[in-house]
Amino acid sequence: MNTLSRLGVTPRPMPRLRAGAHRRQTQSGAATLVVVMVLFLIMAMMAAFANRNMVFEQRIGSNYYRAGVALETAEAGADWALAMLNGDAINAACLPAGAISNSFRERYLGIVSTSRVVSPIRLDNKPVADCVRSEAQGWVCRCPAAAWTPPAAPPAAAANMQPSFQVTFPKPIVGNRPGIVRIIATGCTSSTLSDCEGVEIARDAVVGQSVVSVDAALVSALKMPPPTPLTVKGNITLDANGIGLHNSDPKTSQGLLLQTGDADIPNLQDARLESVPGTPGDLAIIKSDPQLLAADSAKMFAMFFGMSAAQYSRQPAMRQITCADDCGPTLAAAYARGVRMAWIDGPMSINTTTLLGTPTSPMLVVVNGALNIDAALQMTGLLYARGNASWSNTSGLQALLTGALVVEGDLNIAGTVDLWYRWEVMEQLKNATGSFVRVPGSWWN
Repeated sequence: MNTLSRLGVTPRPMPRLRAGAHRRQTQSGAATLVVVMVLFLIMAMMAAFANRNMVFEQRIGSNYYRAGVALETAEAGADWALAMLNGDAINAACLPAGAISNSFRERYLGIVSTSRVVSPIRLDNKPVADCVRSEAQGWVCRCPAAAWTPPAAPPAAAANMQPSFQVTFPKPIVGNRPGIVRIIATGCTSSTLSDCEGVEIARDAVVGQSVVSVDAALVSALKMPPPTPLTVKGNITLDANGIGLHNSDPKTSQGLLLQTGDADIPNLQDARLESVPGTPGDLAIIKSDPQLLAADSAKMFAMFFGMSAAQYSRQPAMRQITCADDCGPTLAAAYARGVRMAWIDGPMSINTTTLLGTPTSPMLVVVNGALNIDAALQMTGLLYARGNASWSNTSGLQALLTGALVVEGDLNIAGTVDLWYRWEVMEQLKNATGSFVRVPGSWWN
C-alpha cells in the first residue's frame, strides 16, 4: 500500500489526452514557430536595410566631404593666383627671387599698353602653375618658365588628405573688356593631379574635383597721366642752370612742358626747353593754372590716381618701402626684386646715383611727404611728391627722369636736371601697371 492509501487518500487517475487535442497542440506550436521565424526574417531584413542605409549615408557624407575639400582647394587656388598676379619676381618654385627672374604676371600674361588687352602668353588652355599640399612642407608649388608638364606623383599621405590645385589662364573671350583676365582653378583631393584631369577618371579614382572660375580686373596705377613732364602746384625756384624740359609728342600732350600754379618762374632757359617742332618752349608752359590752384592735396592726388591716397596705398600691388637716410639703394633693390609701385612715407632722400625703371617696365614712386634728391638719379616712370621737392645735381653725371614729375608743394632745382616726357611710359603705367582685383559677380563653380 502506498503512502496515499495509508493516509486515506485515493489517488485520481491522470487524464489522458485525446488524439485530436494532441494534434491541435502540435499544430499550434508549429504555427508559433513559423511566426517567430517570419519575425526573425523581417528583423534581419530591417537590420540589413538599416545597415545599407548607413553605408549609403556614409558614402554620401564622404562624397560631400571630398566635394567640400575640392571646392575649398579650388577657391584657394583662385585666391593664390590673384595674389601671385600682384606679386614680385619669383623662381620656378613660386618663391620670391631676385633680378634674374620675372614676376608671375610677366611670366604668364601679356598686356598691350596701347589697348589694355590682357591675354595669356600660352594659348593652349593648359595649366601654367600648380600646388600640392604636403604634410611636412605645407603647400609646395611650381611656376615653370617653360611649358607646364604634369608633376611626378608625391609620396602617398600617411593619414591625412593631400589636396592639390592647378591654375589656367584660358584664351581671351570674344568681346571681353580690356583689362580683364579669367582665372580657372581646378581643385583635387588627390595629390596626383592626373587623378582629376577628367570626370570619368575622377569618379573611378574616388576623388573630389571642383573647378572655380573668376575674372580679375586691372586697376590702373595711373588713372590720368599728367600731360607734361613737370607738374607743380606751388612755386618753382631754379638756379642759373634752369631745368631741361623735353616733350616732342604732338599727338597726346601737344608738346606741353610745364603745368604749374606759379605765376612767374625766373631762370627758365629757352635752350633747355624742347617742345614739338615749330613751337617755342615758352609757349608750351601753363602758368597760374586755375585747376591746380583750386585743388587741395587730396583732390590733386585723386585727379591723377582716381582714388584717395589711403585707398591707393593699400592696393595689392603697392609695396610700402621704408628707407634709411639714403633711399636710392633701397629703391634699386626693390625694383630688382620686381617692385613696380612703391609708397614711401616721407621725407625721402636720394643721395647716391640710382637707376630705376625701363621704358617697357617703368616704376611709379609716391612719396607721402617731402622729397629731396641730391644725386644723378636716372629714373623711367613717375615720381610723385605729396610735399615740397628739391633736386640738386652737381655730380657732373646726367640726372634724367624719363616720364613725369608731379609735386603737390614747391619745387627747387639746382644743377643740371632734365625731365623727358615719354607717352609710351605713361601708357605702360596707365594700361599695363597696377593691381588685379576680383570682378564682383564673376565667380563660377
